Amino acid sequence: MRKRRTAVRLTAACAMLAAASVLVMTGVAAGPAQASVTYPVNWNVVTATAAGVALDVPPAGANLPCTPSAAHPQPVVLLHGVFQNQNMAWQALAPTLANDGYCVYTMTYGQTWYSGNLGAIGDLSTSAAEVSTFVNHVLSSTGAAQIDLVGYSEGGYVARLYLKNYGSQHVSKYVGISPVNSDPATISGILTLAYQIPGAAALVGVACPACEALSTQPAFTALNTPTATFPDVTYTDIATTTDEVATPYHLSFLPAGPNVTNETVQSFCPDDTVGHLGMPYDTTTVQLALNALDPADAQPVPCDQGFPL
Repeated sequence: MRKRRTAVRLTAACAMLAAASVLVMTGVAAGPAQASVTYPVNWNVVTATAAGVALDVPPAGANLPCTPSAAHPQPVVLLHGVFQNQNMAWQALAPTLANDGYCVYTMTYGQTWYSGNLGAIGDLSTSAAEVSTFVNHVLSSTGAAQIDLVGYSEGGYVARLYLKNYGSQHVSKYVGISPVNSDPATISGILTLAYQIPGAAALVGVACPACEALSTQPAFTALNTPTATFPDVTYTDIATTTDEVATPYHLSFLPAGPNVTNETVQSFCPDDTVGHLGMPYDTTTVQLALNALDPADAQPVPCDQGFPL
């Protein structure tokens, strides 16, 4: 068995990460796949978070010259979560995919003039447009007909907004890791306090337009109307029942359908108490994502005791 580390409370993520560079889109020219290289995989969410705050660069194995293989014909594009960047979110999954022979691409979207190295802060429609530009570049550079999209937290919403606004024909599979798919039943955490202060809600909207939008219902009505999914895309959503940011956890799920799989970490590993921040560094989650991307070669799912926040 191959070992793998694999109301929306976006303000909790903001508190954990804190706002701190220009979109990095380097090294996506086509060329020979580097199957002989083994890229280092970092399973430590704490060190990954610290490294991401300091430096916005592609993680190991990502954005390198690569020609898709017959086994993995779709390049995989990874989209990070709120107040993160490509380096912070993908130090486990990106090199793991690259070591398995995938062409892997990451970007930092949704940056503002004041956000430093961190993204997923700005206007959601603008972020989806940035993803469209990046995906077009990946398709052109690799010669691939389609990509697979993996979105974590807000990245799941932005991935689906890209699908809606720019065409599902470019995407074969969507994988959401604790994605934000449904409107929050309540607004909680720091936003609850903010909304009790006159004028504070407007300030939240200015400082983090994405946080504001994803804490209200209209953004999800627009995303899920007239349909939440496209029949030509395969959807997999992976949630944790102990999520303290996307709560309740079933907000990460999509409506049932023949092309939709909704699953929790705990349905495979009941004792795994991984939290929202730890999901991309949880071995169970990473293996579930790999199995979703390549169901014909699905591997046994290891059980981890993931980072609890």
